[in-house]
Amino acid sequence: MTGAVRSIDCTNCGAGLDVLGGGRVTTQVCGYCGASLDADDAFRVLSVHSGLTRPASPFRLGMTGEVDGVAFTVIGTLGLTESWRGETWHWVDHMAYSPTHGYAWITVEGGHVLWTRKVRDWPAGEFLTAAEVERAEARPGRTWRMLPYRYYESSTARVDFAEGGFTYRAQVGDVSSSVSLLPPGRASDMLTYVERPGPSGEREVEVTRYAPELPAAFGADAPSPRGVHPLQPYRTPAGSRYYTILFGGLLAGAILLLLGMQAATPPARSLYDGPADGLPSSLVLDVSDPSRPARLSLHQAVVNGWVEYGIDIADPSGAPLAATARIIEYHEGRDSDGRWSEGSQRATVDFQPEAAGPHILSISSDGAGEAGSQVAPLQVTYAEGRPNPVWLTLAAGLFALAFLWTLSSSVRHRAARWRGSDWSDD
Repeated sequence: MTGAVRSIDCTNCGAGLDVLGGGRVTTQVCGYCGASLDADDAFRVLSVHSGLTRPASPFRLGMTGEVDGVAFTVIGTLGLTESWRGETWHWVDHMAYSPTHGYAWITVEGGHVLWTRKVRDWPAGEFLTAAEVERAEARPGRTWRMLPYRYYESSTARVDFAEGGFTYRAQVGDVSSSVSLLPPGRASDMLTYVERPGPSGEREVEVTRYAPELPAAFGADAPSPRGVHPLQPYRTPAGSRYYTILFGGLLAGAILLLLGMQAATPPARSLYDGPADGLPSSLVLDVSDPSRPARLSLHQAVVNGWVEYGIDIADPSGAPLAATARIIEYHEGRDSDGRWSEGSQRATVDFQPEAAGPHILSISSDGAGEAGSQVAPLQVTYAEGRPNPVWLTLAAGLFALAFLWTLSSSVRHRAARWRGSDWSDD
């Protein structure tokens, strides 16, 4: 019985090996020469893979620790690799054993630590394979313990390092496939349909949870996690509440200032309101406050056409202050997607007066793109003392982005969890 064996000499290289893991261990892999030994046949050599590099992991064979109040011992180490579309991923699986609770896996992946147990009560439905996923037109799913799970990814892993004891024929070069599913809501656990190599084509369903507490429980150094793992639960960042309040207050203050500036702006004065063909050759702009920008506005009810106007402004001395042109163009209609419109029935000219007093405004039509556009009603208004809120508006936009960024941290975390899924709806 392998359960009675505590140490052996490797039948390939003679090195002393500790045999851990109880009577279900069928394979012992020598960490010195890479030989796979048959624990059910006097540790006969099955294969030899020498010169292998042990993968980086804080866990080592023989380490013991408590998981959920149960003592486990690390009995085996597998280094695994997956390659797809030019990218390669590496991770480490450690088989752990408890005399009272059986076998489990500790996984170190990108600095994240996971805990995996075999599921006895399989989810409803057939065993989910990668081939079935390929044939599926919608994202596959299963229900386990009344909780829905949705497809996350398929994986094909190759063993490139093995050491210690395993409950199946684990050898370098073995390839296993798996299909993983996650609950669509908050991070909790992952269901994985696993097919391992072997004469019987062993199939298992496993459940995995995020377990950053395991290194401390086993007396190991905690690795540094990289990125967001799909099982990683959301934790409110330190100071998040403070920054949310800060940026929210700054945003509210900027908006109030903008509204105050708008309210303090003098109302626009009407210079002309009538048919465009009745527009006088000149109008008078009576500027009383030349310290801030002024705005000239033209509004005309042009529909499916355009009108171009030449605009000249002279200061009280008769010197030219502004000479420009504006086009009012507006089109609308209906198609298979519904009503549509484009363009604007309004045009504006912003300018900076240089002196107070009467300014002469000349507006002339330089052409039209629709019969009747030149006689459509035209409104000309003038507003002075206008504030220049560009920098305040920019600041409000930045505060809004910062406020939304802090407020959306949980949403961004969830998106990061699902970003690694290989499912595509295309």
